[in-house]
Amino acid sequence: MRLITALLLCSLTSVAWAGDDDDDELFQDTPKKEGANAGVPDANSFKEDDDDLPSFVTAAPKKEDEKAVGNMNAYLQTTRMPLEVVGREVLADNWPANIVYVDKDAVVVELPVMYARNRAEFDGIAYWLVVEGYADGKKVAESRVLVNRDAIADMGPSIQFFRLFCPVAGATGNLEIRVGKAASGAAKPTELFKRTVAFKL
Repeated sequence: MRLITALLLCSLTSVAWAGDDDDDELFQDTPKKEGANAGVPDANSFKEDDDDLPSFVTAAPKKEDEKAVGNMNAYLQTTRMPLEVVGREVLADNWPANIVYVDKDAVVVELPVMYARNRAEFDGIAYWLVVEGYADGKKVAESRVLVNRDAIADMGPSIQFFRLFCPVAGATGNLEIRVGKAASGAAKPTELFKRTVAFKL
């Protein structure tokens, strides 16, 4: 029994080591180089088979995305202000305030204010245009915009679309929007006009 085991070990060892040099030739794609370039791999050695590479397919856009892009393109192609400006006065109560968004306990109100008809009519004295939002008599929002010569269009009217985020206490009520003019960024504004808008959550 020991003799058979010894013979098997000898045969396995010879199989494992006998053709080691022959195995290298079997797994080598390119012929061996001689001389100074011996052992340096060719560029062909690094080529990968296209079948091994993963392929990526771009998913088609969803219909909702296409609709959103279409709406945005239509919006960007608008060439005129969405307001009638003929006969409107500068810094006057020209348009109503509108609720544009409603949340659980807050609303967003928008009010456009025309602050210049064109650059030529501007007197050159810079000021701050201030819009404040009041809910139940309490001030809950404020927005200020600096008006100077650079902020005025050369030929057409200049309109600031104010949007105020206003927290509210009840499910229904009224917001008072006050528009004023201030001499500085921190000064209290002098009231020009005010608007009231009803909301419902």
